[in-house]
This record gives sequence, structure tokens and C-alpha cells, in this order.
Amino acid sequence: MFLRRSRGYQQKLWSIFLGLLCGFFFATWLRLRMVPAMGTCYDPLANDVGVEVRTQQPPETGQSLVFVGVMTAKKYLSTRATAVNRTWAKTIPGKVAFFSSADSNSSELGLPLVSLPGVDDSYPPQKKSFMMLKYMHDNYIDKYEWFMRADDDVFVRGEKLGTFLRSINSSQSLFIGQAGLGNQEEFGKLFLNQGENFCMGGPGMIFSRETLKKIAPNISYCLKNLYSTHEDVEVGRCVRKFAEVDCTWSYEMQQLFYHKYNVKDAYTGKLHVFEHQRAVTLHPIKNTTHLHRMHHYIESQKIADLQLKTLRIHREIHNMNQLLNTPPLNEDKDSAKLGLVPSLQKSVPKTNEQTQKWDFFTKYVHSWKLSNPRKGLDNTQKTALDDIVLQVMQMINENSLARGRTIDFQEILYGYQRINPKYGVDYVLDLLLMYRRHKGKKRNVPVRRHSYIQQAFGRIEFREELQEKVVAKLPDNSVLAPKANAKLHSYSNVLNTKYSPKTIHFVMPLAGRFETFKRFMENLDRTCLVTEEDVKLVVVLFKTAENDQSLEIIKLVAYYQQKYPETELRIVQAVGEFSRGLAIELGASQFPPDALLFLVDVDMYFTSGFMNRCRQNTKKGLLVYYPEVFSQFDPKVVYPRKRSAGSNIVINKRSGFFRHYGFGIVCVYNSDLVHVGGIDSTIRGWGMEDVSLYDKFVSSNMTVFRAPDVGLVHIHHPVICDPNLEPKQFQMCLGSKASSHGSEIDLAGFVHRSQQQQSSNTKR
Repeated sequence: MFLRRSRGYQQKLWSIFLGLLCGFFFATWLRLRMVPAMGTCYDPLANDVGVEVRTQQPPETGQSLVFVGVMTAKKYLSTRATAVNRTWAKTIPGKVAFFSSADSNSSELGLPLVSLPGVDDSYPPQKKSFMMLKYMHDNYIDKYEWFMRADDDVFVRGEKLGTFLRSINSSQSLFIGQAGLGNQEEFGKLFLNQGENFCMGGPGMIFSRETLKKIAPNISYCLKNLYSTHEDVEVGRCVRKFAEVDCTWSYEMQQLFYHKYNVKDAYTGKLHVFEHQRAVTLHPIKNTTHLHRMHHYIESQKIADLQLKTLRIHREIHNMNQLLNTPPLNEDKDSAKLGLVPSLQKSVPKTNEQTQKWDFFTKYVHSWKLSNPRKGLDNTQKTALDDIVLQVMQMINENSLARGRTIDFQEILYGYQRINPKYGVDYVLDLLLMYRRHKGKKRNVPVRRHSYIQQAFGRIEFREELQEKVVAKLPDNSVLAPKANAKLHSYSNVLNTKYSPKTIHFVMPLAGRFETFKRFMENLDRTCLVTEEDVKLVVVLFKTAENDQSLEIIKLVAYYQQKYPETELRIVQAVGEFSRGLAIELGASQFPPDALLFLVDVDMYFTSGFMNRCRQNTKKGLLVYYPEVFSQFDPKVVYPRKRSAGSNIVINKRSGFFRHYGFGIVCVYNSDLVHVGGIDSTIRGWGMEDVSLYDKFVSSNMTVFRAPDVGLVHIHHPVICDPNLEPKQFQMCLGSKASSHGSEIDLAGFVHRSQQQQSSNTKR
């Protein structure tokens, strides 16, 4: 009895199962018969927009997706219309034609122009707009899926337009653009009923084929029944009446069909912003120069997109190699490195010196690399951060619109940055964002988010550039040339041998310090006097209260003057307390106004390369050269285990630093020095007179050229700060003394060794 019931129950289950299976196959068969091959579904956002979104890629349409009609005028054919034809018109996945008055002719310009019969260039262009739509319908209605009405001052991004239109079902009656209701002054005067709108003409209107089919036969009626002077309002009214659709109501359309209301400054500033990245059309761009600039920017962004795509392909290859447990091919070594997933922990240091250090920044950069630890963000850093924020916000908002919200960037509260030479630039950013909800209960909420970012390096690229041919006079026995006066191809790292023979006039303030001056004269002898450089030297000499060495200095100058009688070497003796400003004023007065002055200190070591740069980077009445001097650290700190550091000049982070806050060394024409008011000779003792002179040049109409110069080295010497100096001078002296003691690494090592020694002494 139990078995019979059990078998009957199983038979019923099998019957139900077979019935469901047959019903499923029958329903599938019906669906394939009744529904077109292109399946469609409704996107959650489409309910608000009224746009049906395809879930599959449409069949290849070639270049027959969209017909773009550009409304222009006869006076703009050679400017705006030509600029459009040369730029974005080439990127449209379809056809572009220009529509103008009946008397327009573009035979010389080569424009695809349609001269509309019975149409002039009067404003507002209602008749021109409607007749253009009729022309599209009569000639191309079965050749294109979409039809766009555009102005000659809009920029259309063809690739984005194609991607956007291919995601929408063109078989529906659709009217797409940025919806408008008119401004406050026009509100209620455009004869729009409750809930009606129009697509703003500036950013562009898009009609589906079905929409254009419905309005084209009724264009004569629409032209006879105009209620306003606005062409876009009347087109929207015509579409509403005969196609029974409104312009798309959607927050997204404000971003896709982007319009700037400040016409005067539109698209004249920074182009690399989120709004421009997302937009399909950008309006208005009335200046052709700005239109070409926008085209240049959009094309350069395509290069960046391709580089990013390449990087992602490398990562995909790397992931596949890991899944297949296959080592990378020899010719594919880049994929192993470029394919690594972005991470801030790629590089693991083995020693303290290998630790990658971070820079902290807010509105200022606090960097371990700088002697002055705080400075403002330069343009390069600002541009890099803008680009990083732009990419971050694109990722954050990638799916935000489907969820009915957007997140806008407000500011970077603070951040950290470091450069990993092997992998890329690492960032930790604290971002202030604004959460904006558009669906349901609308609200705006400020939020903070931390972003951990690695901007990976791409492939190493090498490019070699040839300069123009130069004639280099080489010795007969030179291994570089078998013939004298040989013509060589000079590469970018080879110095041009042609320099101006302009005389350089050295002006040196001095008080005592005979041994240091002796070293300076030996350097001058090797670099200039032996090589017959065209130089002159004036030493402005002050006597010292104790252990005066003026006589030895005078004898040394006399020795070199006798040795090189063709070179002017002399001393001007000054009276009173030492003043660097007074010394420079006295020394400069010894030379004519057109003399090229080199204001130098006795501690400086210079090379022939610097002499050439002094001449090249100084132009009378235009340019003054303020080199950043390399300042040596204390050799006892740099070389603690050596009795003597030797006489070699070594330039690296351990041996010294470029003194970007020093302004005492300068190449300038004497007349320019007088023109800005000269140096302040009332300042006594050490410092301040150089800063005062630098400020005068910065405030003048001359250009100050400032750059690190490896041919200028400040030889280290003990700094003695006189407590009797003015407080500001005394503090500057103490700061200079502290900065020249040693590098951060050596000072940290000194502290570490001292702690270890103290610890060992304590244990004893």
C-alpha cells in the first residue's frame, strides 16, 4: 500500500517537471519568433530618462550611425565652419554637413555645404533650423539611425557620441539633449504647458529616426505657428505636438550635453577637468583658436587612454601567467613588471637607507629633500594632483548615476607622496567630497575619504635628438677628429663650443682670510688666466682689527698681475667697518656701464662651464643670472674617519646641497645694477644686502633666471656669527651655519652613534 502511494507520488512529480520543461522551451520558441534579434531591457535610470537601453552591442553600422547638421552663416564659413570641419567633424561616426543661407558658397573652402533655398542668415534662425531638419528627412531618413542639429560653436566628441547613441534604441521616438525651461526672465512667456520643456540648441539636439519621420511632414505647420523668437523652443514645441515626446529629463544630460553660461571665459582656462572628460558636447566655443586648443587636448587624452589600456593589458597577461603557472616569455619581461597589481607595498626595504620617504603636503609641501622644509606647490605638482583627482573621481562615479547619486570633489585636505623609482608615484590622499542624492529624498552630505593610489610607470622610452651642425676646432692630435675644423653632429649632452667673448668683471669683497684668498687665486689661475679667458678682477679690501693680512693679499695680487700683465687684476682699499654692500658698490664703480659683472665671494670655487653660463644667461636690460650655488657640508661630518677630505669637489646629497635661499652670487650688467637702484651699502656686516638686491630685480621689469649650477661650489668654512649683528641678520647667520653642518642622513647617523656610545658607557 505504501509503495503504490510512493510510486504515484513520483509519477506526479515527473509529470509536473516535464510540463514545466516543455513550457519553458515553448516560451523560448515564442520569444525568438516574436522578439527581434536585438534583445532589449529597461535600465533603472531609463525610467527617468525615457530611453530604452540595449543590453548587447548593436551590429556594425559602419559610418551610418548619425547625420550631423551644423547650422552656420555665410560670414562664419571661413572661420568657425572651417575649424569644425578640420577638427571634430572627422571623428563623427556618420556624415557632417553645414547648412547656411541660399547665397552661401564654399567651393574655395571645400566644405560639405548645403545652401538652403529661400533661407537667409537672419536671427533667430527658425526657418533655417526647420528647413535643415526637412532636408535631413528628405535625403537621409533611411540611411542613418540618428540625426543631430548642432551649432558652429559647439565641440562634439565623435567617439563618445557614437558610444552614447549605440547604447540607445533608435527605433523609439526620442528627443535627446539638455532639457531647458528658459531663464527666469522668460519663465512663463514661452507658452510652455505644465511639464513641457525643450532641448537647448547650443549643446545640440538629437532626433531618432522615428521622431524625425513624425515631425518632417508637419514642418510647414510649425513654421506658421511660432509662439516665441527662440528657435530651440519652437523645435521642441513641434516635436512635442507631433512626436508626442519631450526632451530627456535627466541630471546626466546636463553633464553629457555640457553648456557653460559664462560665455566670455568659456573654455579659456584649464581643460583637464572632470566636466570636460564626461561630456559628449561642449558649448560654447566661439573662438576658432579655442576650438583647435580643445581638439588638441581631446586628441592628447586619447594617447593617455591608450597608454592606460596598454597597462591594463599587461596586468591581464600577468594574471593569466599566474593562473596558468607559466613564467613570462623572455620577450615579455615588461609584462612581469608592468602587470603587477598597484600596491604601496611592492618595494620592501632591507636597510634604513632603502626606505622610501614620503613628502607631506597641504597647500604647502613639507619635504625631507629640501633644506627649507616648507614651500608652495609648484605648477607641476598641481597638475599631477589634478590628474590624479580626476581619475579617482571617474572611478568613484563610474556607476553612481545608475544608483541615483553623484559624488563631487571639493578639496584635498592633506596628502602624502613619494616616488618609487622602480614602480611609480605613490599617493595617500585625504579627500573632502560632496555626496549628492538625486533619486528619492534629495540631499547633499559632505564626506571624507582616504584614497591609496599608485600611479604606475609605463615602458621606458628613449629619444635621441640631433642639434644643428656646429664647427668645433679640435687639436691636430685629437682622437675625436682626424682633421682640424671637422664638422661634428652635436648631441644634446655636448656643449656648443661657440661662446660670446664678453669680458667678465669679477667684483670681490674681502677682509682678511689670506689662505682662502690664495686658494681662490689658484682657481682663477687654472680656470681663467692660463686659458686666457677674458676676465678682470677687482678686490675691494677692508682691513681687520686683529691679525690684518692686507699686505699679504696685496703682494699676492701683484704677483699674479706681474705674471699675467695682459689681464687687469687690482685692489681697491676701503676704509671703515666691513660692508659687503659698500664693497660691491665700490667695485662696480670701477667698471663702465656695459660691463658684465660677476659678484663673487672668496669661498667660491668655479669652473669654465660656469663662466660660459654667466655669459649666456645674462642679457643687458632683459635678463639677470642668479645661480643656485652648491654648498659643501662640514668635511668632518661627511668624512668622519678621514683626517683630510682631500681637495676633490664631489657633488651629491651627502657632500652638500644647492643653496636655493642664497642670493649673494650673481651675474649682472653694471647698467642694470644701477637701473634697479643698486645694492644697499648702508647694511653693515653679514647678510641682508643680497636679499634686498634680489627683491629689486624681481620687482623690476627684468627676468630673473635662477637654476642650480654645478660649476659653482661654496667651499665649507667655519661660520662665526657676530652677536652684535642686527637680530634678523644674526638669525639668518645661525640658519646658514646650521644648514651647512651636514646632511640629514649623516646627522641622523651621528645621533645614532652617540646614543649607542652613551648606552655602552652607561653599561660600563
